[in-house]
Amino acid sequence: MTARNLLHAQRLTLRTPAGRTLFQDLTLILERGDRVALIGRNGAGKSSLLRVLAGDAAADSGQVICNAERVLVPQGSAAPHAQDGSPGEVRRRALQRAMHEQPDLLLLDEPTHDLDRAGLDWLEAALGSWRKGLILVSHDRRLLRGFRDFFIVAEAGCRHFSGGFDALLDALQGEQHLQELRYASHLRRLTAREQHHHQVQAREQRKKNVGRIRELDRCPARILLNDKRSYAQEKQGKRRLIRAARLGAARTWAEASRRALSVELPLAAAMPALPPAAVESIASLQHVSARTPSRLLFDDLSLELNRQRLAITGPNGSGKSTLLELLAGVRRPQAGRAHSDATRIGYIAQNAANWCMQESLLHQLIHEAHADPDTAARCLRAHKFPFALAERPLASLSPGERLRAALIGLLQRPNVPELFILDEPTSHLDFLGYDALRELLVTWRGGLVVASHDEAFLQALKLDESLSLSTPLRHTASSGHLGYRS
Repeated sequence: MTARNLLHAQRLTLRTPAGRTLFQDLTLILERGDRVALIGRNGAGKSSLLRVLAGDAAADSGQVICNAERVLVPQGSAAPHAQDGSPGEVRRRALQRAMHEQPDLLLLDEPTHDLDRAGLDWLEAALGSWRKGLILVSHDRRLLRGFRDFFIVAEAGCRHFSGGFDALLDALQGEQHLQELRYASHLRRLTAREQHHHQVQAREQRKKNVGRIRELDRCPARILLNDKRSYAQEKQGKRRLIRAARLGAARTWAEASRRALSVELPLAAAMPALPPAAVESIASLQHVSARTPSRLLFDDLSLELNRQRLAITGPNGSGKSTLLELLAGVRRPQAGRAHSDATRIGYIAQNAANWCMQESLLHQLIHEAHADPDTAARCLRAHKFPFALAERPLASLSPGERLRAALIGLLQRPNVPELFILDEPTSHLDFLGYDALRELLVTWRGGLVVASHDEAFLQALKLDESLSLSTPLRHTASSGHLGYRS
C-alpha cells in the first residue's frame, strides 16, 4: 500500500448467511481525495461491501488495509442518537455529525433516504464541497451526476466505470437484457439436471422391483411382505409425484421465460382495464386531525378522492405518511371521520413494509391472479422485472424490489385497484427500477396518491394536483377539488 493509497481491498469474497455469493475476489484501491459511487441492482451487496470497507464487518476471505480515519453512516444509522423528530430529521443530524468529524474517508449508505427537499439541497452542497475521500452508495441521480468514477457491484463480477452518469445508464440497460438471457439459460440447465436425476431415480426404482421379486422367492410371511410393500409404495409414490410436479413446473417456467425474452412487449399491453368509474368516493376525510405526542401535524383536513392523481409533499415530520395511512384505512383519525373502500385501494407503505411475506411474485401471479406461466413471464418482461427475483419470497427482496413486485401483483389481481397509495416509492430503487416505476405510473390511468421528496419524479408523473403539508395546517376540500388554508 503506497502513501497515496487511502484504502486497499484485496481479493474480498462475501456471501450471504444463506450461502449466496455477493462478490468474489474483489480488489479495490482508493487514493486520497478519490470520490467513488458504489452502484448496482438492489440486493447486489453494496451495503455489505460498504460495511466491510468501513471495518464494521468481515469478509469471508480477503482483507482491507486502511491506515486512515474512516466514518460510516449506514442506512437507519441514527437510532443511538435519535431525538424527537422524523426519520429525515434524524438522518440529517447523523450526516452532519459524520462530516463534522472530518474523517479521511467518509462512507455513506443511501444518505438521501428520508431527506426532504431542504435536506437534499443541503446534502448536495455538502458533498460538492467535500475534498477528502468519499465512497457513496446511492440511487439518487441528483447526487450521482456529480461523480465520474463508479464501481459497479454485481454477482457476475465487479468493475470500475469511468465517465458520465448518462453513459453509465446506457451501459446498464444493455447488461439487463444479457442478465435475463443468462437466467433463461440457467433455468434450462437446471431442468436438464432435474430430468437426469429423475431418470436415475427411475433406474433405482426398477432395481428395487427386482429386489421384491427375489424377496418373494424367499417366501417371507405374507403379512410382513404386504406391510413392507405398502409402506414403500406409498412413500415412493409421494416422492415421484412431488418430483414430477417440481420438474414439470421448472420446465414450464423455463420455456415461458425463454419465449417472453424473444419479444419486446409494450408496457401498455400489460396494464389491466379499469372498471367503470363509480359515483361513490374511494377514500374521504372529513374534518380530520392528527398529531404526534409533541406537535400537531394537521387539523380540520377534508378530502375526497376517486381517481384523481395527487402528489403529497412537505418537509420531514409534516404528516405525509400519517395522511396516507388515513386514506388507506390502516389508521384511525384522532378527530373527524375517515372512510376508505379497501377493495378499490392498493396501498404500499414506506419500504413496502406491508408486503413482507413469504410468497413470491411468481406465486401471486400464477396462484392468486390465475395467470398461466406464459402470461406471467410476458407480464414480468413488460414491466422489466427480473425473472430471478420473481421466484424469491417478497420478504427476501430489497425494499425497492419489493415495491415494484407489489405493484405488479396488484395490477394483475382479478379485481384491480382503482387507486394506488404509495409512500416514498423511489426510496432504495436502483436506476433501472426507478425508470421502470416511472414508466408504470405514467402509463397507469387509475387514481394515484404518492408522497415523495423527489421533485423530478413527481413532475414526470404529470399528476393532476398537489397537496403540500407543513406543520401545522388547516385543510379543506372545495367543490370536490383540493385546497388548503393556513
